[in-house]
Amino acid sequence: MIKLVAIAATTALLLTGPVTAQQVQVPSTPDDCLKAAFDLAQAAEEKSLADDVLDKVEESLSRMEGHCDANQFAEAMAVGADIKTLIEGR
Repeated sequence: MIKLVAIAATTALLLTGPVTAQQVQVPSTPDDCLKAAFDLAQAAEEKSLADDVLDKVEESLSRMEGHCDANQFAEAMAVGADIKTLIEGR
């Protein structure tokens, strides 16, 4: 029984892993990375976010831009995902 659950979990991870990796587009240049940050900033402006959430978004955008400037694109996109979660209110 335990083996069956382990096999099912492993199969599910293998099947969903490549799809998840394809969904996140990691930019290849600082300009593309900064454009992604700008797009998130615009999305945040369009929402009427509470002040505390807006402060977190602004702080995270600064971190994201720092990663972009340092050519740390994967890290920038991870911060971008956090920003998107804040904007969407999850």
